[in-house]
Amino acid sequence: MRKISLFITIMTVLLGISGNMYAQENENDMLDKKHESLDRPSQKIVTIAAFTARGELDKLKPELVAGLEAGLTVNEIKEVLVHLYAYCGFPRSLRGLQTFMTVLDERKAAGINDNWGREASPITDTRDKYERGKEILSELQDITPPEGRATAGYAGFSPEIETFLKEHLFADIFERDVLTYAQRELVTVSVIASLGGLEPMLNSHMNLSMNVGITPAQLQQIINIIEVNVSKENADAAKAVLNELLQTKGLSTETEISKMVNGVRIDKVFFPNRLYNNVVGNLYFPSNYDANKKYPAIVVGHPFGGVKEQTSGLHARKMAELGYITLAFDATHYGESGGYPRYIESPEARVEDFNAAVDYLSNHKNVNPEAIGVIGICGGGGYSVSAAQIDHRIKAVATISMYDMGRARRQGLGDVITYEQRMKTLDDIAGQRTKEFGGAARKDIAAIPTQLSDSDTENTREFFDYYRTPRGGHPNSTTSYSYTSLAPMMNFFPFAQIETISPRPLLFIVGERAVSAYFSEDAYSKAAQPKELFVVPGASHVDLYDRPEYMAVSLPKLDSFFKQYLK
Repeated sequence: MRKISLFITIMTVLLGISGNMYAQENENDMLDKKHESLDRPSQKIVTIAAFTARGELDKLKPELVAGLEAGLTVNEIKEVLVHLYAYCGFPRSLRGLQTFMTVLDERKAAGINDNWGREASPITDTRDKYERGKEILSELQDITPPEGRATAGYAGFSPEIETFLKEHLFADIFERDVLTYAQRELVTVSVIASLGGLEPMLNSHMNLSMNVGITPAQLQQIINIIEVNVSKENADAAKAVLNELLQTKGLSTETEISKMVNGVRIDKVFFPNRLYNNVVGNLYFPSNYDANKKYPAIVVGHPFGGVKEQTSGLHARKMAELGYITLAFDATHYGESGGYPRYIESPEARVEDFNAAVDYLSNHKNVNPEAIGVIGICGGGGYSVSAAQIDHRIKAVATISMYDMGRARRQGLGDVITYEQRMKTLDDIAGQRTKEFGGAARKDIAAIPTQLSDSDTENTREFFDYYRTPRGGHPNSTTSYSYTSLAPMMNFFPFAQIETISPRPLLFIVGERAVSAYFSEDAYSKAAQPKELFVVPGASHVDLYDRPEYMAVSLPKLDSFFKQYLK
């Protein structure tokens, strides 16, 4: 019999974050090991299993693509789809496999050669299949296999299903080594939790999951993923099951995924926006945090194409080190946040996310609701300014390397796109919408190329150096979005009412060499007092994202600004 400790070791590799994945001070680093979170492939197993079980094939398709891009092999995903038929039936499993075949065909036609991975090893154990299945179940339960056949409960009432469970489920399926026992339990818990109404089975499989190395925090993360992507009602039921199970084991029900970095505690949090999407963020607490005090708070929005683990998370942590509670979040349709279809740019949703983050902070027991500010970085800068125009709870606004995404899409960087070119693009977008409604494949574009060419500008190279290298790259940040998103972006005018933010203050931080500086200069010229345009000598647009020598200038400025206005 294989030892349970072996699977705990496997889980550390397969479900944990190992090593320093990125060279910059990435927010995935230095994770508290007792609260280690699921890695990206494991998160995709959860969503693939959940959407297949529920028959939500429109949501399944982009998750299958995301699973492949996260590093799952074709055979691993096939095994997930085969495994779950035992818990949700052949029809769901077969529809999932058919959808996966379509995904693979489309990717092959686009010139993408996916990694098929290894096949299952041949089964050489010739013992009675019932006994083999019984032994595997005992390993999962961490008990000594009982003698003979089970006769109590459902096994006595229906010996046939007892035989099928042992011989087929726990022998035929669990013996296949394409997935580990831990990954199979990950699939099983995801299916049962997403379907709802199966709490006794969920309790049993959560218990088995912990026996093979899945931690309570990782089970909580599965529930959080279900809440964001599937059903809050089902997630709430699963939370109750997990809490009850942990209590019976004498464990704490506090399973929030946390980490400590430079004395700053970082909690993963979840909150809804007005569009009925769940937003996922990282909440940062000041060094020497006192749970009996109230603090000023800052919402930090990431750039267009980015996620919270990059520059917004870095700025949120640095500001927490200076004494603020801060919240960096993934925009709707991106990263860990909800919103389908995936990777579409919706200015309304992006602005609403800032307002929803303020909702969350306004209700936090340790936040002074009269002292909430925002920082918007790059594209997040334009969205943060727009949010402040309609949300008087935001008391101070700072932007870093701000991009006006509306103007950039209408006129291009440097205003080089003509009116006629814009009209031609809108014609193309309209045609693409017609095609997609008729069943054509969605057209996506990448904000940052995956490879550089000799014709690329210095500005493109600067973004490439951040998003496509270990400096700032993150697997959740594909920088891709739907082509048809260009139209609503062109219709976005973030400075239309910027003067109404007054008398609340505005701070625009720009790099001296930034080609995007004119966006901040334009906003500054239209804004009413109090306002300030702060230029960081020698810095480019992307330098302000993470370069220590430039953050040494920008961070003290941010601190003095918010200390003055967030009383």
